Amino acid sequence: MTIYISIPITGTDIRKTREKADLIKARLSRDGHTPVSPFDIYAGHKPQYADYICCDLRAMLGCDAVFFCDGWERSCGCNIEHDVAMRMKAHGRKDLKIMYEN
Repeated sequence: MTIYISIPITGTDIRKTREKADLIKARLSRDGHTPVSPFDIYAGHKPQYADYICCDLRAMLGCDAVFFCDGWERSCGCNIEHDVAMRMKAHGRKDLKIMYEN
């Protein structure tokens, strides 16, 4: 299964957030999945916030599942991803799996 990792980034210690995303990627890989991290998605030269969101959503919609990391509820980007995932699940992507950390 290809799993997109939705993780709060804006306003965090980017180094620690990237490390957490890498740990989640490693765990998902060990479980036989193909993880997709927002840190691995190219958003163009000098991207703006909207560029990141658009590229992340495009990548997320190509996945079989979305893994929402703790704190997603307080992140604007994660909330956008959650809204889109839930709408896609309700309207055409019944097989899209929604997963939550803890």
